[in-house]
Amino acid sequence: MKPVPFLLTFLACTCSVSSLFAQLPPNQPEQDCFGAISICQDVYVQPNSYVGAGEEPYEISGANSCMLIGERNSVWYIFTVQTAGELCFTINPFDPLDDYDWALFDLTNADCSDIPDNPNIEVRCNWTFNSGCAGRTGANSATECPIQNEPCIVVQPGQTFVLNVSNFTGSGAGYTLDLSQSTAELFDDIPPQVRSIRPNCSGVTVTFNEQVLCSSVQPSDFTFTGPGGPYTVSAIRNAACETGAAFGSSFDLVLEPFISQPGAYTVALVGAVTDNCGNPAVLMSQPVNMPQPPVAAFNPQAPQCQNGNRFGFGYTGPSQVGAFRWQFGDGNGSSLPAPIYSYNTFGDMTVTLEITDNNGCRDTATRTVTVRPKPLAGFETDPVLCEGDSIEFRNLTVEQGGQPVTRYRWFFGDGGRTETASPIHPYAESGLYRVFLEAVNALGCRDTLSRLLPVRPKPDMGFVTEENVCFGDTVNLRYATTLRGGLGADSVTAWSWNFGDGTTLQGNLAPAHLYAAPGTFPVTLTAETSYGCVDSLTQPQVVYQPAPPAIGDSMVCIGERNFISGIPEPGGITRWYLGRSDASPFFEGPVYETQPILFSDTLWAEVLSVQGCLSERAPVRLRHYPVGEGRISLPDTNLYFPDPLAQPLLEGSIEAAVYVWNFGDGQTASDPEPSYRYSYPGRYTLSLDVTDINGCPYTLSRLLEVKPLPPILAPTAFTPNGDGINDEYWLSAQLMRQFRFQVFNRQGQVVFESDTPEFRWDGRSYNGRPLQEGVYAFRISGQDHLGNTVSESGTITLIR
Repeated sequence: MKPVPFLLTFLACTCSVSSLFAQLPPNQPEQDCFGAISICQDVYVQPNSYVGAGEEPYEISGANSCMLIGERNSVWYIFTVQTAGELCFTINPFDPLDDYDWALFDLTNADCSDIPDNPNIEVRCNWTFNSGCAGRTGANSATECPIQNEPCIVVQPGQTFVLNVSNFTGSGAGYTLDLSQSTAELFDDIPPQVRSIRPNCSGVTVTFNEQVLCSSVQPSDFTFTGPGGPYTVSAIRNAACETGAAFGSSFDLVLEPFISQPGAYTVALVGAVTDNCGNPAVLMSQPVNMPQPPVAAFNPQAPQCQNGNRFGFGYTGPSQVGAFRWQFGDGNGSSLPAPIYSYNTFGDMTVTLEITDNNGCRDTATRTVTVRPKPLAGFETDPVLCEGDSIEFRNLTVEQGGQPVTRYRWFFGDGGRTETASPIHPYAESGLYRVFLEAVNALGCRDTLSRLLPVRPKPDMGFVTEENVCFGDTVNLRYATTLRGGLGADSVTAWSWNFGDGTTLQGNLAPAHLYAAPGTFPVTLTAETSYGCVDSLTQPQVVYQPAPPAIGDSMVCIGERNFISGIPEPGGITRWYLGRSDASPFFEGPVYETQPILFSDTLWAEVLSVQGCLSERAPVRLRHYPVGEGRISLPDTNLYFPDPLAQPLLEGSIEAAVYVWNFGDGQTASDPEPSYRYSYPGRYTLSLDVTDINGCPYTLSRLLEVKPLPPILAPTAFTPNGDGINDEYWLSAQLMRQFRFQVFNRQGQVVFESDTPEFRWDGRSYNGRPLQEGVYAFRISGQDHLGNTVSESGTITLIR
């Protein structure tokens, strides 16, 4: 019997069946060939129809079977022939309208996996629709409904068959599988025996001569003895049993401890192992020769960086290896004995070596290798790079694995280099430059990025200014820009002018410009290439106008001539004009002598430079100092002896600085306010020559008279009546050395007298009595201040 990984046995009995059954859930183990139901009796009752086609719905291929669309709502059965004869069976549906199909396969020398692809193992098959006979079908040599039935099959002992029964209709009703017409013995009553014991890589494999129940095989059913023991069978393994099958024929005994040396060992079956029909296996003890087990091992690896890493793996174990299987921990592997491998990613990689020795046994060794992270170097620049510009290299390097970048190295392709993270680098000339960036992290791992950068040329700037341009003339400029060379079809496509006075012009190759003022103007020409590279050139444009002459003038006193100057720049000529807009000069030269200046006037001077340019005309004022007014002030123009004192003053607007007084008698003085006494009576011309603060002279004069002493003046009457008017009598007698005044009545008697010229007489006598009205005589005697005798007499009328 061939092993079947998973069997579920239904031991059916003959019984009454209900007319309505529920369908079974889909994907039962027996719906796949490896889980086929073992047959141990003549009649099987399946009360419910199956749904689906199991976990492997394509076990029957329409290309190699009469079941053109494969199995549907199916179940599988398996049995081994015990004696020769005919195999006959009939499928009787509970619902006469159900359409059941079937196929019988010979697996004596095949297994379930061969069914889809091997057309020779299909023995009988019927895929005819239900045409009557209550839907009966099978290999039964029936003559009624012949298209639904096939002939019985001649079988031999030891043949193993599997039968697929499919419900094409898909109803819920089941069926009866009847094998009672068979003449061959299909049921097993022979106990299973151990057919072989052979070493495997985890212990030994015990194979029975037929399938036995998986549930009956336990680790305690076996013993294992030999060198290095004692040994324990720790587990029993069968692939079909582990996936849910009920039967198996070959079982792996897992031993503890693992066999580490070759030699002779003994395996014994000591427990009850039975087949599907309940037959216990024959107990036994058998020697087995165990080979040297394989030992996997490989050399350790030091950590390497992510970029450029080359790990050399090599087997270092003692085994004779027939096959190598390397897994590098990143999804890739190799079958070489000593592979060299480079990782693109970083981290701890679990490397596994599985070796297979010449006996097909395997062993696995595992090591961890460390791939250190590298930085991912990256940078960017502006899309267009131009020669001479400071090009910014923006660092886009990405740190990986939490390892900071500790060093950058840049090589700019023109001999320049730096270790700045994001440098700025100018290229003096255009061209193609290969730029390298190397980034190194804290682990010493590095990455390098290389890019070819085109540096475009700038315009070779040039233009011609105009010489000897005078203010008021038009300036004519001339474009002279070319291209210094290029990487391709570079050309100058745009240009503009800035005339330096706030005005601009676009696209003119020979512009003309009139400046609104003289000066030196920074004219800038800016040009742009087809790739957007811009350069400019600034040159001075001189619009010349000489400075006006340096004017030198001064004020003079009215009526004087003046010398005025207009000093030009070196080489220039000063030209003089009477009016600001006169066409012709009246004089040329730096110094001009004027006519006597009697009133304010203005002349105009300009400079004619050596370049032939004219300056602005500068005004020159002809001026005299302000004219003051003055007069000689005297308290009195009549002076009297004996004290003829003159005290003249200068009055008016003359700001005098120097005084020269002439008193008319040959005497002078320089005081601003002199005092002078005349010695002789007479008429004199008093004059003043004065010089003001500006040095301008003035002459002033005035007449005065010096008179001798006047005579004594005596009044002729007075009225001493007490009314406050003319109550006293007095004399005007000045500067008398000696003085005597006497009043006489008609009898010649002296009624009043005084020795002082300042007397006052109130009309009383010596004894204080008022005198009567009347005429009285007086007499004055004495000497004046010069010693001359004075004698005068007269009358006085006293009126009450």
